[in-house]
Amino acid sequence: MKKQILIAGGRSKAKSLALSLKEKGFLPVLLNRDFHECEHLAEMSGIKVICADATCPDVLQNLSSASFCKVIALCPRDEDNLMICRLSRMIFPEAMTISMVSDLNKKPFFEQSGADKVICPAAAMTALVENEAFVESVGQLTDRPQNRIHLLEMDVISNDFAVYKRLWQLNLPQGVIIGCILRQDAMIIPHGETRILAGDHLVLMMSENQEKRVWQMIKGGAGDDPASTNTAIH
Repeated sequence: MKKQILIAGGRSKAKSLALSLKEKGFLPVLLNRDFHECEHLAEMSGIKVICADATCPDVLQNLSSASFCKVIALCPRDEDNLMICRLSRMIFPEAMTISMVSDLNKKPFFEQSGADKVICPAAAMTALVENEAFVESVGQLTDRPQNRIHLLEMDVISNDFAVYKRLWQLNLPQGVIIGCILRQDAMIIPHGETRILAGDHLVLMMSENQEKRVWQMIKGGAGDDPASTNTAIH
């Protein structure tokens, strides 16, 4: 019997994660309170989509008969993700709860308050910067005052150019670093032989003028404008 995984919130993240989990033999169930996003998610065949608010106890209680092995909270608001994890601990006591957080400072509180595992892109970048192997590369980006370092995050979907390619095969521009890969509930610090898989969430560092080119090299010209997903690091 295939194991079920509940994914609450998210859109592109939820979609790419659900496709990846399905390929690995799991049965993903998506919960989203936005009707239009549910319509978008429902385009995937063989994946159940429920339009409801995962922070509402009654919604999760109605799913209590399901045997979820994991509950993954991907809502934009950290407080919603924490609520989902706390409710899930009571309603699905056998399930592992996993939450995305936007603020590294919240990670210990989340781990103490309801999330078995917490995934934070900021934490991944901290681990990267502390790794001496990358310090010189980061320094090359900051030598010139006009070049601010930008953090670019992107979800990899099945039709992207980079899928199943090793990092060295992407031939990314000099000074561009894939700092980490968030793959399901694992954080991977990649090397040249690491393959990019559908469902991966990439965290990259680069100068501001490289973003569009890098986005096109990984997506193959597909995907949304990267401007909505990058952050400047001063």
